[in-house]
Amino acid sequence: MNLLSLSITARRGFLALSCAALGLMQWGCASTPEGEPVHGKDAMVSFLASKDGRKLVIAGEKYHYVFDGDPGVATILRWEGRTKISPALVGELKVARNQSLEGQYVLMVFDTDLTPDDQAFLIQTGFARTEVKYGDRTGPALRYFGSVKGRRYEAGVLKQDEAVDFSRTQYLKYVEQETASGPADKAAPTPLSRAADGSLVLGGAPLSVVQGGTDYSCRARFMDICFFK
Repeated sequence: MNLLSLSITARRGFLALSCAALGLMQWGCASTPEGEPVHGKDAMVSFLASKDGRKLVIAGEKYHYVFDGDPGVATILRWEGRTKISPALVGELKVARNQSLEGQYVLMVFDTDLTPDDQAFLIQTGFARTEVKYGDRTGPALRYFGSVKGRRYEAGVLKQDEAVDFSRTQYLKYVEQETASGPADKAAPTPLSRAADGSLVLGGAPLSVVQGGTDYSCRARFMDICFFK
């Protein structure tokens, strides 16, 4: 990873949220409260987003993870060329005692997959030029580092057509940092509710399911899940 190729803003955000140890990204690089961190994983059921991209929800079997959408990601979600981008979560989601959570993600796309207009749009959105190796490909690319913040809630029951049809079980990994005074607080009930027609809403905003699967030849991934074949 070439940090020098990132924009100053992206580089500062990247360094502030993660650190390298033997080449691996680890959360909790800064000092943490006493107590051992608890690592866990949650089988994913669905991935939902509001139309304006301001709210993202990962529905797991145990919890619902509700995120405030990054303005750059909201713009990308509305962009017709979004299937060209490969997204991925960096490391685990860090869950605080009060159930607030944060994490980091990266969006990347090779120059050869973009038109000149695409490149201009992404650079304007905040992407930086870099050289990367991704799978069996190496070359110039555009890359965007971002952070997500949100809260974890108890899972609620979804309808059959609101689940994503994964070809294999996908897990969301997280780490809970226990404090000297006790473990994490109990998660509150899910904020997802139903509109009059039975559709899912969050704070009055309709949610739609981002369908996909786990096709290894897919063009774009979020946390290793293929959403755009």
